[in-house]
Amino acid sequence: MELWESASIGNMTLRNRTVRSATNEHLAGRDGAITEALVECYEELAAHQVGLVITGHYAVDALARVDAGQPSLDERTDRTLLKTAADRIHAKGGKVAIQLNHGGLKASEKLNGRPSRGPMELTAEDRADLLKKYRFAARLAREAGFDGVQVHMAHGYLLSSFLNPKENTRTDRYGGSVENRFRFPGEVLRAVREEWGPEAPVLVKVNCDAVEDLHQVLKLCQEAGASAAEISGIRFASEEINGEPFYLKKVIEAREGISMPLILVGGITSRKAAEQVLQAGIPFVSFSRSLICEPDFIEKLKNGAEKSRCTHCNHCFQVYRERYRRCILHKKEIPQLRETFGA
Repeated sequence: MELWESASIGNMTLRNRTVRSATNEHLAGRDGAITEALVECYEELAAHQVGLVITGHYAVDALARVDAGQPSLDERTDRTLLKTAADRIHAKGGKVAIQLNHGGLKASEKLNGRPSRGPMELTAEDRADLLKKYRFAARLAREAGFDGVQVHMAHGYLLSSFLNPKENTRTDRYGGSVENRFRFPGEVLRAVREEWGPEAPVLVKVNCDAVEDLHQVLKLCQEAGASAAEISGIRFASEEINGEPFYLKKVIEAREGISMPLILVGGITSRKAAEQVLQAGIPFVSFSRSLICEPDFIEKLKNGAEKSRCTHCNHCFQVYRERYRRCILHKKEIPQLRETFGA
């Protein structure tokens, strides 16, 4: 496999095997509205040769947002601007999937005006209501012309918590075994699949850790209709950079019998690391912090660059609040960040 050859996920054909992993841009309005700045962020990535742009996480429940810059995807969403986002990415030769999420235990009580809720707090009525919200969000994305969706089941948010035996200690049919803990994430995945039809790209993002049995989780995702699975880790922010993709070995160990395409993210900031992923038989390579640092990194790789300027200093987790930039190496302030997070 070559990084620059075209490849398919479901009925979506990408111009190359590169993926922009969903990364919270923090560029929504304080009320969760999609903004021109968000659209420009996606467009810039597509203009610089990213094969598939996966948006940062969109909240399916406006009362379960993680921060003031996270967009919502609900009845209040500007459908015209959402369609504009898809159209501009397509005009640059890229494809786009929107990531759907619920903040769960990481939702901000200060922002939302109610305590965060995880697997232990959700009632049957809550789960039924959430399924409707996921369906509605998926439908909005499809009608706006997005190429696919990704259901976020990683990084400690709601569906991640359902899969995590330390955070999901329910004793009913939604807790206990891997199959039971997957039950609600599986219901969400099937609901989204029904909205998008049998061939369209419906992706998932899962942790390789904190799920007890990655192979079984991937198998269950596949059976529930996932077109592809992106593999990350619960502690991705604290992993040590050593030139190797963080989770490559774990994915290799877990992939036997899994036929859907896999996508690997984590610690991939060089040509060498990307080639390691492909040589291991994983067909798609996903980039995150390197694209915060350098939105044109994929184009630079294509033109001969060997490594990103990103040092994984992790200041991108806070700098947007303090200096209104997405990376400490950036010089120019982003007005939308100041508007959303400024005093």
